[in-house]
Amino acid sequence: MRRAAAFSLFLLLVAMTYGSTSGTFASGLANAALGLRAAVSEEHRKKLQFEFEDAERKDWSNLPDGMYPRKGLSLGQMNDGGRSAAHQLLRASLSSQGYLKAAAIIRRDDYLLRTAGPAIGGRPITEFFGAGHYYLGLFGDPGPEARWGWQFDGHHLALNFTVVKGVVTGTPALWGAEPDQIPTGDEAGWRVFGAEREKGFAVMNSLNEKQKAKALLSATLPAGIFTGPKRDKALQRIEGLSTVLMTAAQKKLLWELIDEYLNNQAVPIAEAHRQKILKDRFENVHFAWMGSIEANQPVYFRVHGPSILIEYDNAGRGRDQRDPNHIHSIYRDPSNDYGEDLLKRHYQSSPHGAEK
Repeated sequence: MRRAAAFSLFLLLVAMTYGSTSGTFASGLANAALGLRAAVSEEHRKKLQFEFEDAERKDWSNLPDGMYPRKGLSLGQMNDGGRSAAHQLLRASLSSQGYLKAAAIIRRDDYLLRTAGPAIGGRPITEFFGAGHYYLGLFGDPGPEARWGWQFDGHHLALNFTVVKGVVTGTPALWGAEPDQIPTGDEAGWRVFGAEREKGFAVMNSLNEKQKAKALLSATLPAGIFTGPKRDKALQRIEGLSTVLMTAAQKKLLWELIDEYLNNQAVPIAEAHRQKILKDRFENVHFAWMGSIEANQPVYFRVHGPSILIEYDNAGRGRDQRDPNHIHSIYRDPSNDYGEDLLKRHYQSSPHGAEK
């Protein structure tokens, strides 16, 4: 009886803090994960499956596979049935917008495979690029009331999902592209992240000079994204222009930028995160910029609050060789990446919280 009461309290706290992700959605996500596990061979299942607490759950990279070897099961190791099940899990976890962005990022790795040359550092280009170099991992035993997660990790794309008692979170998520807009060939003009850049500029361009002075942290670009792989807590201080100093129209533009990232997630995940940002007070959210404010120049901007962190950066070799067509971008919940806050509440409210 005491354990049931503790579990009920946990669910109440989750609903108050995160909004609600439906049991039907969590069940569908678990079924898609189980479908993937069933679609691969027993040998491949051993590569796919990890314990929930395995360090691999928080291990991902922006680099190509040949520069940062992954664990898990790759798309290239699967047969068609396994790959189809992997894409079903992606579609179950993302919105149609997010899924198409993910597919476009993977397609760009095939573009690099065709165009980057025969070798890198004496090693064949096939060791670095291509759709086969994206890896999946399942953590824990998927179920609608279980504690589990899954990861999709490869060059310019790392997605992390955590499920605790039917509540789903989708951070951190790395989104990148090289090239963002394909310059030549039959796919010339195809772009992935035009909306993110345009919405960031829309916010910056709406500011008056006094507001811009607060938003602009530096005229020089940073070395790169601050909270990249293994740097989850690198930005502890919230800087830039507070939404308190914005007009209603400017706040609307900022929400449009935030929603561009939130809406990559499946609707229940996105809506729960949006409600959490509101609960933690939108007045605590800040907008910041580094680098040039000219439209054709490489830039860095971020949106930062207690439960939202977005970083957008134009990557390249060094600060002076950035390419506006090379994107690195991160989407996080500083208070709940990897479901950390959900797990903490779960452990505190249950005498057997460490159980699966």
